[in-house]
Amino acid sequence: MNWKITSKQIDTAELSQTDHQPIYLVYVRDGAGTNIEAKEAYGNNHRAEVTKELALKYENQGIMKIEHEE
Repeated sequence: MNWKITSKQIDTAELSQTDHQPIYLVYVRDGAGTNIEAKEAYGNNHRAEVTKELALKYENQGIMKIEHEE
């Protein structure tokens, strides 16, 4: 059970001319590398919330690693 949660920045939202926010795709992968579920997250704080939510949802699957690509 080598499941992991990974996030990757997929876009940047321009909230104003001086305020930009990253948009992430946070997904759960099983031991074979198959994506099980994915959610979008807006900004670092929301990414942390989504990561925690997915970790709790799949805790019985043996999440072994959490990776955040930048």
